[in-house]
Amino acid sequence: MNKLVCIFSLIVLISLSLPAQAQNQQQGLPVFDKDFACTPQATAQRYISDFRIDVKSFGGMELCNSKVDLKKLLNDITIIEQGRFDTSKTNLLIRDYVKADQYYAWMKAQTRGINRGDDIPYATAYNSFGYFTMQDGWATLSTLGRVGTVIHEARHTEGYRHIPCTHGPYGGASTAGCDRDYAYGGSHAIEMEYYGRVVAQGTNFHPVYKSMARLMAMGRSNFVFNESPIRVREVLTILGKDARPAVLDGDRLLARDGLTAAGGALKRTSHGAAVFMGSATLTLDLYSRLGGQTGIQDDYSYFKLLLLDRGQGPEPLRDMEEVDIGSRRFAVGLKRDNTIASYLFTEGKWSPFQQPVANAAGLVTTLATGEKGVFLRTNDGTIIPYDPARRAYGEPLKTKWPAELVSAASVNGHMLALRNDGTVYLYDGRNWSAVPALQKIPVAQMVSSPVYDAFEVAP
Repeated sequence: MNKLVCIFSLIVLISLSLPAQAQNQQQGLPVFDKDFACTPQATAQRYISDFRIDVKSFGGMELCNSKVDLKKLLNDITIIEQGRFDTSKTNLLIRDYVKADQYYAWMKAQTRGINRGDDIPYATAYNSFGYFTMQDGWATLSTLGRVGTVIHEARHTEGYRHIPCTHGPYGGASTAGCDRDYAYGGSHAIEMEYYGRVVAQGTNFHPVYKSMARLMAMGRSNFVFNESPIRVREVLTILGKDARPAVLDGDRLLARDGLTAAGGALKRTSHGAAVFMGSATLTLDLYSRLGGQTGIQDDYSYFKLLLLDRGQGPEPLRDMEEVDIGSRRFAVGLKRDNTIASYLFTEGKWSPFQQPVANAAGLVTTLATGEKGVFLRTNDGTIIPYDPARRAYGEPLKTKWPAELVSAASVNGHMLALRNDGTVYLYDGRNWSAVPALQKIPVAQMVSSPVYDAFEVAP
């Protein structure tokens, strides 16, 4: 197969709100297309020549309007050329597969041409002997996602290919979407190294671009390598009744940035945690703070599936969970008519929504007993297991959901329970007791969340 087809997450970044003082303090390269100045004519011509860009296929020459695809590509190349790094800093994702000051030169050497096409709708881009074809999905990406895509594609020119995945959403399928390991130095490693370098070494990148890079690195590194380069542990993520998020990391209670929109359900994701809003999901950065309120669309876990109609229909889902069961990753959706479905990753669509259950309250993934999986909870407390692989319900459990219980979570083997009064309790194997660090905080929601050793969970 000459075409190396790459399927990436569709990146659509929604509103970002920072206090005026914080905005004035932001410096560096733009993060949003709308913030880029017009590309100088001479610079554009150099980019077009260096990368042999088929201008006509990208909508014609356009130096200012980022709604035109050529300008988007010019913005991407600007970031690649102008990004600066302090190489005295280290990160486990940085292996110098590409030297920090060589991204532009390396990209130029690996690119025989770039054109715009729409012949493989489910893909974001593909590389055929050094000729990149950017698909419709590429045009919907954020600047970060688009830069990551072209860097990823460039590595394929050097002969690096993907193999079938042993775990994750494509585990057990014939789809060639993973790399053996990080040491292989394939397209996934080159892409992840860039994200890690932006976070750890970047000197002139916008803080939001850095946050996006960290989330993307964690959201993809945890499944695109058959042997993971990163190690995971758990923290407890909470939303207070004032809607403010925080992370309980051992005994450390760490405040995190709030959201621009109120409401929504706190969810565990493969990159950490996010707030499900129905038709969209807002991500939480568990590692650091930007200094204000943020509303960054979660395009790093499979909650991104809600951004397009992939068989769920035009109405927002009532509930959704992304869950790992064994070595497999699943996405399960519940519609407002109480029908349920699993996402078919290899087909790029939801399975038929069916099996309505009356009085459904929502989905849960952890029971008070510590049992994990996917369960439908009804308004009267009935708990019905759902098998996302077989796409079928099991028999209702004999025990019901406790009326006083809001949610349960297992963090590094320790069971926690959130009760209706906003108190979080820890089970020590014999008794339940209130968690000291959370006794003064009325908690509205909580989930266990994975964090990875590639980045520090900072105060």
